[in-house]
Amino acid sequence: MKKFINLIIHSLIPLVLLAVLWGIITKGSMSSWVVGLPCIIIAVIAYQRLRPHEKSLMHTGLLPGFAAWFLWHSLLGGIDVARRALQLKLKLKPGFLHYRLTLPPGQGRLFLVNVVSLLPGTLSADIEDDVLVLHVLDTTSDATAEVHEAELRVTALYRTEKGPTHE
Repeated sequence: MKKFINLIIHSLIPLVLLAVLWGIITKGSMSSWVVGLPCIIIAVIAYQRLRPHEKSLMHTGLLPGFAAWFLWHSLLGGIDVARRALQLKLKLKPGFLHYRLTLPPGQGRLFLVNVVSLLPGTLSADIEDDVLVLHVLDTTSDATAEVHEAELRVTALYRTEKGPTHE
């Protein structure tokens, strides 16, 4: 019974959020629910089946500081990418970098990989064992230091005992 109640509670939040989003997207059109409701139900079922079932260890008290750091670095990276794009001669040296992860597999590592992909100029291309393969716009930039800082912050956010040892 407790498992059933947890399933209902964990399904209710995404169900409500998706329903609100659908209502906003369709400007409250009642006729759109013929398509929207089945899609929302399928999305929630898929979410329940595909989401990791490990207990999240995220320290939510650190989330505002992490969000501020992430937004600041996104802004700086976006300015850098825009500056490069507006130059007559593009100063790019794209390529791949390999970064050894120390975060253990799980939600924290997945979160880090997605955060790195959202930072301008970097894209997580692959994970080979404990190595994150990054595509970067400029291999001469210090992208490794930025990923290292992100890993330190995600390690703190997820209360991971094993942390980065890069220097």
